[in-house]
Amino acid sequence: MHSSQKGFTLIEVMVGLVIGMLGTLIVAQAFTNNEARKRATTSSADAQANGAIALYMLERDTKAAGWGMAAGPNSYSGCIKTYAYCDKSASCGGVEGPLADVNFAPLLIKDGGSKPDTLTIQYFADPNLSSALPSGSTTVRKKMPLPSSELDVANPAACSEGDLALVSQAGNCTVMKITEVQDKASRLQHNAGVHGEYNPPAGTAADWPKYQPGANVTCFKPASNGPVFRKVYSVNSATHDLERSDNSLNPAVVNELVMSEVIDLQAQYGVAPVDSQTINAWVSAADAGWDNPTPASWSRIKAIRVALVTRSSQYEKPPAGESCKATTSLKSSWAAIKTDNYPSDWGCYRYQVYETVIPLRNVIWGRI
Repeated sequence: MHSSQKGFTLIEVMVGLVIGMLGTLIVAQAFTNNEARKRATTSSADAQANGAIALYMLERDTKAAGWGMAAGPNSYSGCIKTYAYCDKSASCGGVEGPLADVNFAPLLIKDGGSKPDTLTIQYFADPNLSSALPSGSTTVRKKMPLPSSELDVANPAACSEGDLALVSQAGNCTVMKITEVQDKASRLQHNAGVHGEYNPPAGTAADWPKYQPGANVTCFKPASNGPVFRKVYSVNSATHDLERSDNSLNPAVVNELVMSEVIDLQAQYGVAPVDSQTINAWVSAADAGWDNPTPASWSRIKAIRVALVTRSSQYEKPPAGESCKATTSLKSSWAAIKTDNYPSDWGCYRYQVYETVIPLRNVIWGRI
């Protein structure tokens, strides 16, 4: 008779260990896969939130394009040729000499080719204020003598010292800085030198327009570093950030971060026929005649449509020997989204594409 054996054999222990290890691996694999899906879902939600917030901010600023502009004889859109000067002061842009980029378009798109586009939104009164009324407007009473630093006007009270005056006639416009208001003499002084950073010194503007009686004079408050208030939206392709420059603040803000993980920005003009408010075509800034729209074209732009591409922050590593397949293509109903200039591993991230149409309400309501 043999006594009964108790306990486990070595083989049974080893089999148990193998089963336990397999179970642990299965649980760990399931946990890892679940966490990967969770991170992908969370990062996709972050991309969605980033896109929604970025689009809201861009839409809010764009809707107000042309703020402070009004139709009529004092309309800025009548400036076919604009003359302006800066004496190198920071308040007029920090350059010395005639300013070549002064225009009064409510909104302009700079085509980026295969890279993101850039939006420039302009206002003719401070967009942070509830009132968009300029200081006032008047007319020239006597022919503008040259050389001279004064305007003989019908109503000098329309302007205040420190205002900018836009003098316009027959498609020509000149920006001047009012340095003194002479009420009794009905004159506006625009002297060069201290506090006259927009006024050219004697001889510099000899060939500028000589305005005749009846020329319009519209006075308005300048921005912190230029004659008009301007917000510029762009995408930094190196950091993948949506950035905004804003000169309605003092000091002006340059390339402040609006939202991270924004990869692309594409935009088009919604164009209406002359003397119409109904859009009949969508055009790109790369199309003929729209790379640098004329003043006659500004009033035809009634809206823009925008496509924003945002990216998740989660990198989804592909299996060994395989390419990234988290995203294989990016599509828009109208925008030509090109991935040529995206990072080489762009397919390892998930994306959201946002589109919207933004009406330029000041252009429409004011019939600018």
